[in-house]
Amino acid sequence: MDSLLELKDELIKGKKLAMQGSYQRRAPSKKAIPHLLASRKGLKEYVEQHPTDAFAWQLLSQAEEYLLNYKAALSALQNAVTLNKKDRKLVKKLVLLKEQANKWHELDLSPEELGSLEAFLDEKVDIQGCDHTLLYTKEWLDTHISVSKKAKVVKALQNQGGFCDCEVLMNVID
Repeated sequence: MDSLLELKDELIKGKKLAMQGSYQRRAPSKKAIPHLLASRKGLKEYVEQHPTDAFAWQLLSQAEEYLLNYKAALSALQNAVTLNKKDRKLVKKLVLLKEQANKWHELDLSPEELGSLEAFLDEKVDIQGCDHTLLYTKEWLDTHISVSKKAKVVKALQNQGGFCDCEVLMNVID
């Protein structure tokens, strides 16, 4: 996979399989990971050989973002913006990516933990319904994260619109 078009196609396959919405990232599906990893590897090699290709840096940023590597995604997109300063769409993407990276950082849960919380809440809310509190979310937090981290995570969930269990599912996880 040497050409940029082949790498772009591989990335698109991974993005389609990842089952992620725009700027609502979660761990990509297992089917997507090989495509995302292959495109990231190829794009890293490509930008080493073509460091002034803004589009390649943009694609690398997308691959990193879909793999939830926000620091690397921001760095790559910043390179693309630096090389193509007049592209307002790239600048807007950079701002949105920074916002999403901050939300992810604030949440302080790994993709695996977020997936576990989602499965737990899906089951509980399906069976018991939502009482419009964070009852089940806090129950999951009690068994999966340290006590010192719990208040920070609850605040981050609320900052993202998760004031009850069903809102955590709809506004934070989905």
